[in-house]
Amino acid sequence: MIALAGLALLDLLTAEQRHWLAALGTRRSYQDGELIHRRGDRDPSMCVVISGRVRLTRLHADGTQTFVSSIQPGQHFGDVLLHGGRQRRTHDAVAVGAVRLDHYDADAFAKVLENPVVALALYRITALRLSGAMAMSDDLRALPREVHLAKILLSLRTQGNPPGTIECVQDDLAALIGTSVMTLSKALGVLKRAGLIETGYRSLRIIDRKALSAWLAARSPE
Repeated sequence: MIALAGLALLDLLTAEQRHWLAALGTRRSYQDGELIHRRGDRDPSMCVVISGRVRLTRLHADGTQTFVSSIQPGQHFGDVLLHGGRQRRTHDAVAVGAVRLDHYDADAFAKVLENPVVALALYRITALRLSGAMAMSDDLRALPREVHLAKILLSLRTQGNPPGTIECVQDDLAALIGTSVMTLSKALGVLKRAGLIETGYRSLRIIDRKALSAWLAARSPE
């Protein structure tokens, strides 16, 4: 599964701080494929993934579904609803595998923000997510699809075996770069012919990250 949510909140905290945070939340378990919340639900709460993964998608009026992100263990989502204004969920959230989440309602979240270390970690992650979203928007307009794809691949977590393997579905990857599966296949073909990646069943492997980085640097405005 593609992972885009960036830094993990729990990775920025000490064991003592993680224990303190967990004590404020309500832990719930979900089975693989179970709906955690639906777009439009009134459920203003932040969730922290303890185990498993959460797939965020958005269903459109024509019945099509757009992949948004995969939230990994230690990462959080939903806190934007607790900052006022927006009161309804903007995406569907589905469990991938056996999932455990810590939920924080408005009262618990207010206590979370009273801890300066945790509040700073949340701010840091939010700032980085905003910066990443702005950069992705610029890339969608300015870069050739294969170059944009290379940037996305280099930014993804690669926790697979063998090293550099990214679990992914082509439909999801196409949604990330704002294109069709056919156009994505062409972009993948460019990188494969250059000897930078190889594809498999529901997976993709970066053969040499340094070589891919050099290839990208030669074609990126930066």
